[in-house]
Amino acid sequence: MKLAILGATGPSGIQVVKEALARGHEVTAVVRNPDKLTEKHENLKAPWNLRGTGGEGGAVQGSKDYLGYQKTRIIRNFRAGTQSCHVSDDANDPFIINWVLKPLFLGQSLHNMGQMEDFLEADCSDIRYTSVRPPQLTNGETSGKPVLFEEGQRISSAEKRKFICCRRDVARFMLDVTEKDEHIRKCMAIASG
Repeated sequence: MKLAILGATGPSGIQVVKEALARGHEVTAVVRNPDKLTEKHENLKAPWNLRGTGGEGGAVQGSKDYLGYQKTRIIRNFRAGTQSCHVSDDANDPFIINWVLKPLFLGQSLHNMGQMEDFLEADCSDIRYTSVRPPQLTNGETSGKPVLFEEGQRISSAEKRKFICCRRDVARFMLDVTEKDEHIRKCMAIASG
């Protein structure tokens, strides 16, 4: 499969690149700064610079699926990784989360991510997307266990509810839904298994 990975030099984007290459996909890295892409692989196309210089623009045009963190109308299939969206107060969340973290530290980020999902829902009926919502992200290694997932803003069942997810598990889930063509036009909460 030909993939264009948006944000390929970020901490989560590079994990998507590594996972896609490990699965044998042909990857075009779409980046702001091509010098930051240090990954080397025969299936990794020259980075395509969002500022319009360098890279292989044709490789992006020929890609079937796009994975990343970008709003655009030129694509047909899109898997977006976001940290959380439209977070509402939940009586089951601790006081500190509802009354300190969300309003004081996460407000603008959550608002921006909510805008992305609103944009996809309202203005992109021609795009097949999946929005992925992990909880707190870590740089740890994957356990190799299946990624837990549930439609909605968080995993709600008590036995499945986990508050961390490693970036590699986000990458695994994004590629799984792309390869299997699942969860189209859905917002999926995930956590490490």
